[in-house]
Amino acid sequence: MKTVYIGIDLAWGEKNASGFAVLAGDNLEIIDCKMLLSIEEIVEEISHYLECKIYLGVDAPLLVPNTQGNREIEKNFNKEFSVYKIAMLPINRTLLTKFSSTIRSEELFKRLSTLDFKRDYTHTRVIFEVYPHSSIAVCFNDNKILPYKRKKGRDTAFIKTHLSIYQNYLLHVIKEHPFLREDISLLKGKKLKEYEDKLDAIVCAYTLYYCRKHRCKLYKLGEVETFLTPISL
Repeated sequence: MKTVYIGIDLAWGEKNASGFAVLAGDNLEIIDCKMLLSIEEIVEEISHYLECKIYLGVDAPLLVPNTQGNREIEKNFNKEFSVYKIAMLPINRTLLTKFSSTIRSEELFKRLSTLDFKRDYTHTRVIFEVYPHSSIAVCFNDNKILPYKRKKGRDTAFIKTHLSIYQNYLLHVIKEHPFLREDISLLKGKKLKEYEDKLDAIVCAYTLYYCRKHRCKLYKLGEVETFLTPISL
């Protein structure tokens, strides 16, 4: 059975597109990398690979029981990764429903559950939450956060410099592909943001690959293991 690793950088609202990437085999060949708008489009794309063994990583909370504050996942992750100055933002239903009337990530998980996706690495269709920042830090950046996200004080030149570093990291672990040779200096506005989202989708997929072969940790909500991240040696 062919193995694919799928990554989704899921947008929290319906108006924004999500990064979507598919890597194939142990040589991690990019066989798809694009932007998708609706949950229906995402599920349809994933359904093309149902004859494969699928490892799916989603940068979004797939289980959100709390109305306010942090989930236990964020609390525990932030405590354990504070030494690296890496943290996740609070996740709760009040926050997420500001972007959409439904929590899109929960909707995605519900739809994929009907296709027999499970939070179980021994299954043939595997799904977990992932976090690109911790994956990049542990896998590539000496346990330090890579500051490629748009924030106050970071101009476009700064963002492009760090996206180029990000791009170069992936060139060392993924088979040569034109997408990873894109000239980031020429990208502007929406095109630059979409390139970042696609890189994140690739890392979501890569996280599931890496965690099959290296040290990782699963974080629980109650008895449910739902969030996966690489950890240092």
